[in-house]
Amino acid sequence: MDRNTPTILPEYIATTLRYPLHLGLDLKQIEHHAGVDLSNLDTRRQPFSLEDVIRLVQANTHLSGLPHYGLANGHFTSLSCHGMAGLSAMYQSTYADCLQTGSRLCNLLFPPLTMHYFETEDQVGVRLYECLSLAPCTPFFMEWIMTNFHNILQFLLGQEHQPDYIAFPYQAPEYQHTYHRYLKCPLYFDVEHAEFVVDKTLAQSPLPLADRKIADTVEQRFIETLPREEVYVDRQVRALLAQHMGELLTFEEVAARLQMGTRTLRRHLQKMDTSFVDIMNDLRRETAISQLLNSNRSITDIATSLSFSDSSAFSKAFKRWTGQSPREFRLSFGSEVGWNTTALFMEN
Repeated sequence: MDRNTPTILPEYIATTLRYPLHLGLDLKQIEHHAGVDLSNLDTRRQPFSLEDVIRLVQANTHLSGLPHYGLANGHFTSLSCHGMAGLSAMYQSTYADCLQTGSRLCNLLFPPLTMHYFETEDQVGVRLYECLSLAPCTPFFMEWIMTNFHNILQFLLGQEHQPDYIAFPYQAPEYQHTYHRYLKCPLYFDVEHAEFVVDKTLAQSPLPLADRKIADTVEQRFIETLPREEVYVDRQVRALLAQHMGELLTFEEVAARLQMGTRTLRRHLQKMDTSFVDIMNDLRRETAISQLLNSNRSITDIATSLSFSDSSAFSKAFKRWTGQSPREFRLSFGSEVGWNTTALFMEN
């Protein structure tokens, strides 16, 4: 799976296009500016690639003239836009169940990201990991997701409730004040991973629409619409590695966590023309690119987070991947907005 692999359902593209169309933008204008075919969008079955989506985001951000396009678009999106996955989450018993279900199903719907539900003594939340780098549009995706999460929380539990905090894995943008218009809770920037966190007592309160039978039925129907399980094995491996990047899991450990034998896992990956080592290297490259472009973390810190023995080993690997050292890459692309993402992310 890479940035040109078709993995993103047309329904999600149609959902994110509702807001620019609401602003008065023309679909043909968007299509021309992005260089992405949007004909027959209502009946299309072929998924879009992440590269397609990034080009659409860049086009709509430019055409709308809104630097906070992700916040505005996410605020415009309702729970119903997520189809059967949204319905299954809505009918869960508690908001904590809703977050767990939403994370599990969103991982199938949007493979470039993986969401991990977690609990502490006082809080529950969702942590986001990039399986494919979302740069240069990381802010859009995180803004869209977090405002959408915020709206769903208030829809299910009431307008008076707010998250404990929301964290973003990039530096605060110049329009940081706009975040507080949409997200009236404590906000943190330039952290390692995006997080949406709520009070545990609130999360364990019953949802007004709770109906376990409906929730289970809808989720089963959703699963039945997806391709065979084998298609998702490489995504599962990538998601698991992304969540445990600092631990450098072995092939045997990954197979055990996926509850399958090593022979079975190796066979599935071979059928998809990939391997455990390929996925690990791809993920390291994508994560490194995101951290270099989105954060102020030192190269040594990034190397450590990716389980390299030292910054020298990381620099050699990164130069093999991109043709540049991490420092050269950060200086070349860190301040650019409209660079050619396809060329940048092709492995040398």
